[in-house]
Amino acid sequence: MDDKIRSVLTHKISVKKITFTVMDILLFLVLTGFALIMRYALRNVVAGDYKMFFEPWVATLREAGGGIKGLSAEFEYVDYTTPYLTILSFISICPFLNTLLLMKLVSIFFDFVAAFAVMAIVYDRTKNMTYGILGYGALLMVPTVLTNGAMWAQCDIIFTSFVLWSLYFMLKDKPAWSMAFYGIAFAFKLQTLFLAPLYVILWMKGKVKLKHFLFLPLMYVIGMIPSLLAGKSFWELISVYFFQANGQMDIYALSHKFPNIYQLIGTDSFLFEYADAGIWVTLGALMILMYCFARKQYEMNACLLLRMGMLLTMTVVFFLPHMHERYAILVDVMAIVYVFFDFRKLYIPVLTILCSFAGYTVYLAQNNIIPMYVYTILFLLLMLDHARACVKGMQDGKIAVGE
Repeated sequence: MDDKIRSVLTHKISVKKITFTVMDILLFLVLTGFALIMRYALRNVVAGDYKMFFEPWVATLREAGGGIKGLSAEFEYVDYTTPYLTILSFISICPFLNTLLLMKLVSIFFDFVAAFAVMAIVYDRTKNMTYGILGYGALLMVPTVLTNGAMWAQCDIIFTSFVLWSLYFMLKDKPAWSMAFYGIAFAFKLQTLFLAPLYVILWMKGKVKLKHFLFLPLMYVIGMIPSLLAGKSFWELISVYFFQANGQMDIYALSHKFPNIYQLIGTDSFLFEYADAGIWVTLGALMILMYCFARKQYEMNACLLLRMGMLLTMTVVFFLPHMHERYAILVDVMAIVYVFFDFRKLYIPVLTILCSFAGYTVYLAQNNIIPMYVYTILFLLLMLDHARACVKGMQDGKIAVGE
């Protein structure tokens, strides 16, 4: 009897060249169950952002008629693009559940979209479904991912999930599909551009063509269609990101609970001077990194691509002023993927997520036991570790000129 049960559990099943066992199925179901239970436990948490922004926005959309019609609403202030406002507008007229739960359900759905992307990337790299499922579960258990949507009702996982699928297709050497998904991510959130330098480097390496970058404006314009149908002007819709980039709503602090350089020099001193200087420092740092990564001849493998992506994104959030605690979520999810490429680097996702989650605890729990500057130093050390690894990766994959 025992042997029969063990035989069933280890029985291999193949579906379209993907092989897994009954134990893999059970592992998948258990991790999914735990992820859902954890999110269910957070269902009634109401964060300040919901009361201050989302609830009034949804009420305004409802008053305007909801659905596509609701997008004609006039807001005193809103910094979301049409795709997410469309979701909120349909939520406003949904007769099932309340607004808060529906918003959380949308984010939770994309938690799983992102988790499946991680599973796909890890499986494609390792050809081991157990590792793929563990990557899926790890993404769902990450504190920043869990609390972002299920607790906070934020939507950062939406654009993040599309970026992950973009990376998947890039690793599969399908640049058109990759940039299409990256364009969809851009249509949802400006923070997608934190990873843009990586795609420029990939273009320099011949992995992407210039025409593929047209997916960014194309997907943004396609995303505008519901609001255009509702009567909004084209300029009003494309100016959303200009308003965000201007940073006027965030000017009261150089860092919004994120462990970046401003936690070392002061988050509320020389607001305008440091903000202006910080933008140029960020651009300068990115240009230096992009120059170093683009000028050398080397083979761009999956590990190096992820390391570069993490370093470039960390550089942006470390130096750019007015960063919120949620803005390193791209780094968090890439770190989860990376550890399945090199298990010796388990410290990378652990420390990265620890630094990110520190800001979450300050906002959601109004509590931080360790001073934020400690996390800043730790974050900087991780950046240096990524820089060292990128240099080593380029040296290991060096290609002789003319080869």
